[in-house]
Amino acid sequence: MTYIRLSIAKPRRGEETRTLELMQRLSEIAATQPGCSASYVLRPHDESGEIARIAIYESEHAAESVANTQTVLSLRSELHLAIEAGHTERAFFSV
Repeated sequence: MTYIRLSIAKPRRGEETRTLELMQRLSEIAATQPGCSASYVLRPHDESGEIARIAIYESEHAAESVANTQTVLSLRSELHLAIEAGHTERAFFSV
């Protein structure tokens, strides 16, 4: 069953470039891991300033394996310092 992770964040003022770099690095790492079918960084069509990241995995287990690596945990810690509070982290299963 396909498992999808979606993160939507708004950079703090002055952290737009850093947020984009961190999201891209997280996406690149996920894309190279076993069980990840695809990973993308997205910008909305509007002017909200948000940046999103979507990763498509073969299973929840594959997603958890990637999320719990030291590199990903470290990058996510950096990301939390660059974004506004209240970002969205969602996960979905295919139906």
